Amino acid sequence: MGDGDRLSEAELQPYSRTGAQSGIDLVYRRDSPVLDEWFLGGLHPLSGGTAYHLIGRHILRGSVILGALVLLLWGVYASSSQLEILYTNDIHSRLDRLESLAGLIEKERGMEGPVLLFDVGDTWQDFRVPIYAVWGADEVVSWMNQVSYDAMGLGNHDLYWGADQLARLCERANFPVLSANLRPIAGIASPFIPYTFISISGLEVLVIGLITSEYLPYPDFPWLRYVAPEMALKEVLKETEKTADLVVVLGHLPVAEACRIAEVVPEIDIFLTGHSHETTEEPVIFGQTLILQAGAFGQYLGRLQLELDPGTGAILQATNDLIPTEKTPAALGRGYLKLFKVLGLIAFFLLLLR
Repeated sequence: MGDGDRLSEAELQPYSRTGAQSGIDLVYRRDSPVLDEWFLGGLHPLSGGTAYHLIGRHILRGSVILGALVLLLWGVYASSSQLEILYTNDIHSRLDRLESLAGLIEKERGMEGPVLLFDVGDTWQDFRVPIYAVWGADEVVSWMNQVSYDAMGLGNHDLYWGADQLARLCERANFPVLSANLRPIAGIASPFIPYTFISISGLEVLVIGLITSEYLPYPDFPWLRYVAPEMALKEVLKETEKTADLVVVLGHLPVAEACRIAEVVPEIDIFLTGHSHETTEEPVIFGQTLILQAGAFGQYLGRLQLELDPGTGAILQATNDLIPTEKTPAALGRGYLKLFKVLGLIAFFLLLLR
């Protein structure tokens, strides 16, 4: 087949986004309209609302590609399971976004179909803003309990509270706090766990937490050791013996790092990320893995709507949106009072040292 047999970008719609780089590199045709070969690149973003069937990063031929196209075009009519995943990351105790987020979450839960709600860390602290360096974590944990988060991945900022406060916050949370690649030294209990299983609408969802190696407060946690994310994931998947229909990672690390991990651990279905404050209105697709992030500071609620094969849990169709939130007045009085007390103590000790 020569270049003359290549489909135009217009003919490719709605299977790819016009102008997408490293997406579908070559698509050939015969005399019939049946696509013969698809070569998939590494990163494959799709426009929001586009239906797709994930077919891997290898060449598909003949009846296999025809079957993929049938699934693509007929998926909305086929028997399937629906699952909606709502997600946040890097809220950094921004209390003025919580009311708006709560309203959006309630609205989504009022729709038909099952909903999961996840957070990807850096939720309880922000040392760059003095008031959020000393106050706000308890208020955010209470809010997360009220809106019923299903799980949270630990972020590096959450560790800045220190071991005792972190343990107290994790204990107050009505949801599991996850990190598979921060490991306690043998014999020491950890306030967080590596992973959790969630049963919903006949599906078993495995949720695994990961954390970046950047800016971790190692001196405050001498009883923890850091493990490479891909190694931790492989160990969890081996331990769980592939009993999950869907594998979701709450990874507090950048999108680029998630792509690297997805290349060596292709079993990940959904990779929610954080740390880098990126927005992915269009999912980044690496192999079989959808990679997403919802900005920072509670400015967006991520919404991923999935059509799943009820037998295997395979993703047949996906739609992703980042829903903007609004600022509302937050009660910061007690926070400022605590900040003034802390600053007063610092000033007092500085005077003693003169």
